Amino acid sequence: MNILIYTGEGASLNAIYQTYTTLKLILGHAHDIIKVDAHTLRTEPWEDTCSLLVLPGGRDLPYCNDLNGDINRRIKNYVFNGGIYLGLCAGAYYASSKIAFEVGTPLEVKGSRELAFYPGLCRGTMYPGFVYDSNRGARSVKVKLHQQQEETVAMYYNGGGYFVEPESFPQTTVVATYCDTNDDGASPSAAAIVLCKVGSGSALLSAVHPEYDVTTTPDLENAKDSEQLKSSLKESRSACLKLLREQLGALGLDAKDVLSEAASDTPTLTPIYLCGITRTLTDSITSSLLELADKRVIKDANNRFLLAPWTNGNVDTDSALTALNEQWNKMSLSQTTAAAENFNDELVSLMIHHPPSISTTKDNEKDPQFPALALTPYFDIGAYFTALRHHRSKEWGGASWYRFGNAMLYSAVITSTQTILDRNYSFAGALPSGLVCLATNQIAGRGRGRNSWVSQSGALQFSLELRHSLQLPHAPVVFIQYIIALAVVESIRSRPGYEEVPIRLKWPNDIYADLPGQGLKKVGGLLVNSSFLANEFLLVIGCGINLSNSRPTVSINDVITQHNRSLARLTPEDMLANILVTFERFYNEFCEKGMGPWFLDLYYKRWLHSDKLVTLTTHDNVRAKIVGITKDYGMLEAIGLDGDNQRYTLQPDGNSFDMLKGLIIKKS
Repeated sequence: MNILIYTGEGASLNAIYQTYTTLKLILGHAHDIIKVDAHTLRTEPWEDTCSLLVLPGGRDLPYCNDLNGDINRRIKNYVFNGGIYLGLCAGAYYASSKIAFEVGTPLEVKGSRELAFYPGLCRGTMYPGFVYDSNRGARSVKVKLHQQQEETVAMYYNGGGYFVEPESFPQTTVVATYCDTNDDGASPSAAAIVLCKVGSGSALLSAVHPEYDVTTTPDLENAKDSEQLKSSLKESRSACLKLLREQLGALGLDAKDVLSEAASDTPTLTPIYLCGITRTLTDSITSSLLELADKRVIKDANNRFLLAPWTNGNVDTDSALTALNEQWNKMSLSQTTAAAENFNDELVSLMIHHPPSISTTKDNEKDPQFPALALTPYFDIGAYFTALRHHRSKEWGGASWYRFGNAMLYSAVITSTQTILDRNYSFAGALPSGLVCLATNQIAGRGRGRNSWVSQSGALQFSLELRHSLQLPHAPVVFIQYIIALAVVESIRSRPGYEEVPIRLKWPNDIYADLPGQGLKKVGGLLVNSSFLANEFLLVIGCGINLSNSRPTVSINDVITQHNRSLARLTPEDMLANILVTFERFYNEFCEKGMGPWFLDLYYKRWLHSDKLVTLTTHDNVRAKIVGITKDYGMLEAIGLDGDNQRYTLQPDGNSFDMLKGLIIKKS
């Protein structure tokens, strides 16, 4: 489900930005947009999880210098075997069989190219005046879209070419042609965008820039007729987005229907509600937060938090809070995300709503504290606390001492549950161990390494704060990622009737569905961030699970239904409660016994890798068989197949893209 944008030598910084933000807008709801360089394309197994490979505008010759040879062979094989390539301006030149750029001038570039997705010549520039790293030659050009009743659309142009005689190639379809002749009298019907069939895959090549948003393009004042350029491109932005959405959607990508200004269903940040299983608990947390605040505002490393109470189930309509809400409602998605993550911004970025006041009576000190369901319609916090107590009642002794999940921060729309706890150290320090931060939607969700978490409505996504003592040397902190991953799987498969639901573990911390006839589909992932203070680790455990959302891969509830239609689908409230209870049981045993058969026997029963044969690309492509994980640091352990039975160990964060095809790559 990854969309890879090449950002290596030659790629223009502005072209990278424009490509990333537009593809994020159109495809980011269902695909992870990842920036990669030549080293990544050369050394990592990116092909099997790549939905689209993009080469943006920039310079063609540096692309040749860095990608010719092995990388281009991999790109060609990827596309030929069903992949999709998007080349924009320089990326389109580069994907043509031949290039003739500014021949006879000091800028001349010509010759053959290895990818050759377009079998013919790409000649440029179509219009004169191009200057590298400048908008002086930029202009607004009209192109005719052949598949939209020959609709005419203005697009940003800066140095692109045209595809010569595309009608000569039966596997090439013209998507758009230029409307105007160039200054040398070239045909006004010259091809500006083509779609090339390549084996089982496709290459969409554009000499113009439908991805550019003129409102975020710098230095346009240097362009000829800059005001006319800005005006026409602002007006055509929605048509350009429509073209990209339709073209990419037709190629099988899950493209979103958006408007040029902003999607009407773009989520805006909502208040975060502090909830607790007892009034005593929420009073204690509220006191700690108020002590940290100055005039009800906590200024932390990554965010600023406004503390405000709710009253009788309703949000307090304090004037400052009302003004803050109005500010958020006026902001676009990108602005909101930036403000929420920029600690230098004077705007208070997040609102924490707590129970109305510190309790002065004891008649309700044991009652759960949470706002009315009307304020949290997507997650029933009362049902969650009921489920938490129900699952604890099945544990030994009723698990009255369990604490994980007793306190909750809930928001319908948040930047990232992980960021809230992991990058605001003072704020997190005022919260109790075992607090869970939950969101229905995230607009800047975080995954492992360079990945983001693609947030979908229907997903269960949360972060858990945990303090792990340094006085437990027999219980190394590295194993906690394995324990939470197993807890997710066991929270499903330990239910009566659900024992054979095909939910499995992928090392080190991903959740997969092993579907008959469909193969493996990722349904969840974990990450653990840690900091160290006062003889303990402060861990923030992030978890994202496709519970009811069928996109971007498949949902756990879909898997359950396919397995046995008589089984009830799981609710997010019950699922979260069961995960936390299961994890706390495993964690308590881990702290007591350390790592051992009590855990590993079940872990190996649930994982995908027993006796799998792999190629260790970090050890001269040695072939080896996976035998387990080490009991000291949780490294993957494999035995060589060359006769000497040599043992190899690999770090948990070693696979950047995917190891299920028999490849394990060390992350750079």
